[in-house]
Amino acid sequence: MVLVAGFLVVGRSGRATATPRPPVLGPVRTAYNGDLGDPFVLPLTAGGSVTGFVAFGTGDWPARIPTARSSDLATWQKGPDALPDLPGWARSDPKHSLSWAPAVLDTGLGFVMYVTLPDAGSGQQCIGAVASKAPDGPYAGVGDGPLLCQHELGGSIDPAVTRDGRGGLHLLWKDEANTLGRPSSLWQQALTADGLGLAGTPHRLLSARSRWQDKIVEEPAAIPSADGGWWLFYSGNHFDTPGYATGLAYCPDLDGPCRETSDRPFLTTAGLGVEGQYAPGGLETFRDARGALWAVLDTWNRPTRNGRFRCCRSVQLAEILSV
Repeated sequence: MVLVAGFLVVGRSGRATATPRPPVLGPVRTAYNGDLGDPFVLPLTAGGSVTGFVAFGTGDWPARIPTARSSDLATWQKGPDALPDLPGWARSDPKHSLSWAPAVLDTGLGFVMYVTLPDAGSGQQCIGAVASKAPDGPYAGVGDGPLLCQHELGGSIDPAVTRDGRGGLHLLWKDEANTLGRPSSLWQQALTADGLGLAGTPHRLLSARSRWQDKIVEEPAAIPSADGGWWLFYSGNHFDTPGYATGLAYCPDLDGPCRETSDRPFLTTAGLGVEGQYAPGGLETFRDARGALWAVLDTWNRPTRNGRFRCCRSVQLAEILSV
């Protein structure tokens, strides 16, 4: 149960937890116009300090997983394709239209990317793990199959990774139940210490139940709340339509279940305050050299044609002022 206008949230522990005040975003600004969707920003560190950033994303043809580098979050330079070659288990994707939504983990010994790829065996979209010694790749496949694929739910996509208060790793993702005509859900499961395997059991966090979501919740990202529990950002609705927006739920713990903070989106086109940018989604978070927490997200930067966005996407940044 959730205390937003009188509600409480109850986690799997059975404890009722009042929902804290929602996070506050600072002004949103356009950082990069390189047609990089589903953005993930990896801070680069040396000697314990953040020295720069690599952005990963979807859609900047001919790159499968396009990248960009910055030293100051203001100026970005286009980088290499982080995944020029698919792992052996993946189906051919000549247009790179079935490879998307990367999230990258710095293990201290190298880098692991979690990414949505087409599975040759099932024909479904699944989550793979690929690894590299360099932050912007090239990444190569790990193992002889996907890391995760919920075949009975149409597949699994949109990975995200987070650490709990004890340093444990957790993978978040979306199932593809909407491709089967059912509402999709967001999930969480623990990862092994090296980030290359799953541990424990999966937990359903949130399902698409609000009208504005149109049976789709996707692109999860979790951050700790200052008052305990976790904030779960996600995107809802169809990614290439004006109804696409960013939602927010509260989770008393990472095993869920989580509860919507509102029956309306957390961030919409109207709330962006950035002219000529539409349908904010794909929100992820990272910290800069000062330790400040930032949201990175994508928007469409061209109007729709026949009700859908065709091109192109910009990367937006906003400091998260409170959690």
